[in-house]
Amino acid sequence: MTEVDGWKYKGYNHDGEAYVCSAFVAAVWKAAGIFGDNYINAVEFGPKDVYQIDIFNKTWQPPQVCADADPEGAT
Repeated sequence: MTEVDGWKYKGYNHDGEAYVCSAFVAAVWKAAGIFGDNYINAVEFGPKDVYQIDIFNKTWQPPQVCADADPEGAT
């Protein structure tokens, strides 16, 4: 049976939901609404899924205020 978001665990030094790092990142994205109305089961995300997912705007440019504040960092 596939694990499902929201399952609660009781065990040694832990009570509540448990996430590995990549699933936690996906759960944060899900909570932030990045996936919209699409059903996402965050606990199924592995590290490769997190870094290969194509959800980011690759042409985004920082606003001019960022370039003014940090000319070397705002690229």
